[in-house]
Amino acid sequence: MFGEGRVRKNEAYIASPRFHARRSHGPVAKPPYGGGGSGKERAKNHWSKRLWRALEWKGWSQRELARRADIHEQKVYKYLQGRVDQPRGDTMLRLADTLGVTESWLRFEVGPAVVHIPVVGRVAAGESFIPFDDNPLGTGYSEIEFTLDDADPIAIEVRGESMLPVYRPGDYLLCSRRRGTDIASCMNKDCVVKTDQGEGFVKKLVAGSDPGTFTLISYNAAPIENVRLIWAAPIIWVKRT
Repeated sequence: MFGEGRVRKNEAYIASPRFHARRSHGPVAKPPYGGGGSGKERAKNHWSKRLWRALEWKGWSQRELARRADIHEQKVYKYLQGRVDQPRGDTMLRLADTLGVTESWLRFEVGPAVVHIPVVGRVAAGESFIPFDDNPLGTGYSEIEFTLDDADPIAIEVRGESMLPVYRPGDYLLCSRRRGTDIASCMNKDCVVKTDQGEGFVKKLVAGSDPGTFTLISYNAAPIENVRLIWAAPIIWVKRT
């Protein structure tokens, strides 16, 4: 299995063991901490810090969170201050659902944070943006799910302009290392692939003319026909700088 790396002008994948994909969970809030336990490590990892962070992402007040989660505002205040280590019952789950984050992330900082992203408009011909609400934070008319659970994601950095207009220089292409052995699920998708000759590419994957082979389609170069692959994973997310 090959590791993380970059894509250069010829779209070949260049492995780089020093590069690591990182999950970004947004801006870090700095709430007051007054937990009942002791120890710097405990204070550093207390779930109240993630609660503050998720509240900042939403742009809500603690009163608004209390109203939406149907939890008494005084309790929400105590949670935000780090005075409660383990809320009773399903409180943690209700807070997570209300804020659109995973309970495992809120409780333990395990897994991705955001699972629901608001859809706030559409782009049509002419590339003009059609908003659906007047909220500058984008409440949205619906939501899409986004999660990297079980993906074991790795990232590929795009270098050069050979992949324009789809991918730009400086883009990071995320794919799942764990799903890379299921090549059949990658057909007709943009993928990170590794051939049986040890070469890596970012290409659209289609069936080859010979049994067990594949043709790699480029946006700005001739296709590479009838290659055999040992690994392929669809691009699941693009981080654009």
